[in-house]
Amino acid sequence: MAPTVASPPVVRINSCFRSDRLARLLLCLVFIGFCPAARAQQLSDARKLCEQLSEVTIDPAQVYVLRNAQITRDRVKIYFNHGFIGFFAKVNGEISGAVFSGQGEILMIPPNPVEKRNLAQFTGAPILEEQFVSLFMRFTDRTAQELLAVARRSDPDDPEQPTGLVEQWSSAVSKMNPDYSLRILQDFLGDRALPYFHARIQKTNGEAFELGVDERAPEAVSVGAARRSRGSLYADIWCLFPSRASETRLASLLMGPVQARSYKIVTRINPDNSLEGHAELELESRSAADRVLVFELSRWLKLSEVKDEGGQSLVFFQNPSLEDSEVAARGNDWIVVVQPSAHPVGEKFRLQFSYQGNVITDVGNGVLYVGARGIWYPNRSLSTRATYDLTFHYPERLTLVATGKRLSETASEGMKHSRWVSDGLFPVAGFNLGAYRSSFRKARNITIEVYATPEAEAALEKRYAAAQPRQAVVTTPRGGGGMSPVTIISRSVPPLAPAALLDRVAESAERAVQRFEPLLGPFPYPRLAISQIPGVFGQGWPELVYLPTLSFLPESQRSDLGVSGKYEELLNEMVIPHEIAHQWWGNQLGWKTYHDQWLSEGFASYTAALYLKYEKDGERKFREILRGHKRDLLSKTKEGKTVESGGPIWLGQRLSNSLNPEGYDSIVYKKACWVIHMLHMMMTDPATGSDDKFFKMLRDFSAAYRGQNASTEDFIRHAEKYMTRASDLEHNRRLEWFFEEWVYGTGIPTYKIETNIRRVATNKFVVQGSIEQSGVLADFEMPVPVVATLGRDRNVTLGHVAVGESGGKFRFTTRTKPTRVAIDEDNLLAVVH
Repeated sequence: MAPTVASPPVVRINSCFRSDRLARLLLCLVFIGFCPAARAQQLSDARKLCEQLSEVTIDPAQVYVLRNAQITRDRVKIYFNHGFIGFFAKVNGEISGAVFSGQGEILMIPPNPVEKRNLAQFTGAPILEEQFVSLFMRFTDRTAQELLAVARRSDPDDPEQPTGLVEQWSSAVSKMNPDYSLRILQDFLGDRALPYFHARIQKTNGEAFELGVDERAPEAVSVGAARRSRGSLYADIWCLFPSRASETRLASLLMGPVQARSYKIVTRINPDNSLEGHAELELESRSAADRVLVFELSRWLKLSEVKDEGGQSLVFFQNPSLEDSEVAARGNDWIVVVQPSAHPVGEKFRLQFSYQGNVITDVGNGVLYVGARGIWYPNRSLSTRATYDLTFHYPERLTLVATGKRLSETASEGMKHSRWVSDGLFPVAGFNLGAYRSSFRKARNITIEVYATPEAEAALEKRYAAAQPRQAVVTTPRGGGGMSPVTIISRSVPPLAPAALLDRVAESAERAVQRFEPLLGPFPYPRLAISQIPGVFGQGWPELVYLPTLSFLPESQRSDLGVSGKYEELLNEMVIPHEIAHQWWGNQLGWKTYHDQWLSEGFASYTAALYLKYEKDGERKFREILRGHKRDLLSKTKEGKTVESGGPIWLGQRLSNSLNPEGYDSIVYKKACWVIHMLHMMMTDPATGSDDKFFKMLRDFSAAYRGQNASTEDFIRHAEKYMTRASDLEHNRRLEWFFEEWVYGTGIPTYKIETNIRRVATNKFVVQGSIEQSGVLADFEMPVPVVATLGRDRNVTLGHVAVGESGGKFRFTTRTKPTRVAIDEDNLLAVVH
């Protein structure tokens, strides 16, 4: 959905919480994990130790010949056939790295079909089997001991000598070491039960890729490479899965060593839009061994100090700056804080952070853009919930709106001062501000507030003005057949006025809330604030929606700006209901891991499509959305493959890569919308047309996981309680077959139907035939809806036909002879011939 700068500005509906942690895995070449404590290490030593790890070089006295050696890391085997290895000098009494030049091979068999298919996309084979000529390794495990045990000194009579190995590697080692220092530091300061291994591998053709086995990460084993496509840098993650060891402790690894219980944040926004922040976090220890903690913070903010609750300054590390061209690709910064000692499990303690920077940009015409909307404060995790107490100081000319309830607002000396407290536990907190005008209304007992600026951002105004006719030509009739005089009149272009449609946006929000409550359950919060934000995306935080300027403009102006076509305009109409739907899907009910984020985005997309269905001409709009999604999924990438084939929904953010840059948006939003629609249809009674069972399933799911994070498996088990006989293809009251095909698998089937209609009695006709299936794996099976057209364009569902590799046969009876029998394409994600 995201256009380039030169494309029509179709609104992007952003993820409720778009974490780019997976991308940073390869761009920074390291996942920063969580580390147990080492009680003897002093805080003053931590920074020095980190510097030593960054500056360590190859020890010339530790260069050896290595032949026919092997190490195994979980499912990965690395063979060193022959060559030379140089070990790093010891730091803190340990060897933490080595380099190898020579010939070797790496072998890995992924543990499941999803990862095998994904690996094959990038390498052409479902098994990783690569020859290499060099390895750069950093580790905290037993790699040094294992390889030293089989290495030997070079014999002077050998024809090949390791001459120049240290010098050849010197520059590369110096450049790459800092990327791994913080992760190794964590192990050096703590318990060594969860070791780390990372290798940069150069193949015989000169290309390189990364391999990591980090037992502190829930998905410990990672393989991939950073690649450029269309001028952007992507993290192509070939494989990412739990190790055999991490599988047994996934719950604790997901939870982490601490949990944030509360945030108390004081933020000052200066007249020049710079931000100064002070955040006090109350944390609860989940590990008696951890004194090294990790947080996220916007890359545009500079952390200046971290203190413990006693006021003692702590050692901390913030990601080093990258080149300007790489800043956007880097994502957020990691903040690593070293405490004097660990806290017992269950003990609560506080940390105080001070930071400054520019996350607010003036984009012209008095319009402000608030960036870093989820990481403008040090954040522990967007997947856990906490209370928030927010105080803001900002220029008096502006209006500020935030998540939570506003307890107070005063003004003095040209500044406003407001305080906001969360209504319960929130997964994230945010704010927006500008020279807003506002509109308020009530939907039952829910207060709806809408904020927008009198003018649009400068870039949008410029684009709009450029699209208008610059001059008008007026001709005056003249007698005698002579030439008519021509008058050229300059035409002024009225500015865009987002605030003019405040009431219309408020009415749409009110309708959305009223329509969603019967379907999804009570609105989760007492208020809903909708605020304008520049750009072409929307975002939904608890009680606070960021809505793009385009959504505050009339259709005619959006058309002038390049938003043309029925489908594109419908996508824009879905932004408001989509972000409001996130109050249920994403805020009230979260997701357990990135694999499960489709539960938020898919349900929000489908809920928004249902909203359109209840509007004027809604049935047409609803069908056009689904058809448009289908077209996008079947569209081709630069390699000539369909977008949908880029991977299963379950891969989440990994779907956006150099092969398929828009994969995440297309598959997690659009395919997931289709998947939920097909589940809806399977839970609809074919005799009565009642879909009460489906919406009861949604309401019960939302209520059962209120304030929690659900997994895909949680949803499958829940949905099975409401499945119908037609959806029970395997006759075991299970829906694994459906989710294996549509969430864990790829492929859009192609169907061909053949029918025969014959009269067998008065007012009785037999409709029989067969359906052939192609384009998917042999074990793909689906109940295919068959409809008949009776009378004047009246479509009636005859039933569902189970179709698999060998096709499917059907026989139905009707009282009226159908004029047409077909597969119901409107309710099935398929290509029908």
